[in-house]
Amino acid sequence: MEFQFTPMTMDYLKEIDSWNYEGFVEQVLMTPYFKSVEETGQLIGPGGCDGFVALADGQSAGLFEFVVADDALEIGLALKPELIGRGFGADYVRQGIDFGRRHYQTELHSVKLTVEPANKAAIRVYEKARFEKLEQNEDGLAMKLFL
Repeated sequence: MEFQFTPMTMDYLKEIDSWNYEGFVEQVLMTPYFKSVEETGQLIGPGGCDGFVALADGQSAGLFEFVVADDALEIGLALKPELIGRGFGADYVRQGIDFGRRHYQTELHSVKLTVEPANKAAIRVYEKARFEKLEQNEDGLAMKLFL
């Protein structure tokens, strides 16, 4: 599946906020975007990240968030619930990273993310996309992809 990435809009924000997942993750945390709009008039995600919607066949298929920190691209992501478990995960991760590298046009040496240790399926997807486990703490499991 091919994904195209476009900046977050209020319409996409509301749609993604309504996504519900089964298991320990019930929804994607979109509150920071709503708060940033109230405070600044701009859509800014958690930790000041830039949010993008992944489109497939013209329909929203996922969320990708980016922060450039030094020589690393820090990412957060979610795939639309009905697309989970259908074999798109690793390709989605790779395409999102490729988009981020092109979008920011800066020298990057790694990509970092944090995942809930209980989210075994996501960890398998990240490992398939060549991420390595770094450390686990109260924030979650830190993983890194060396470019």
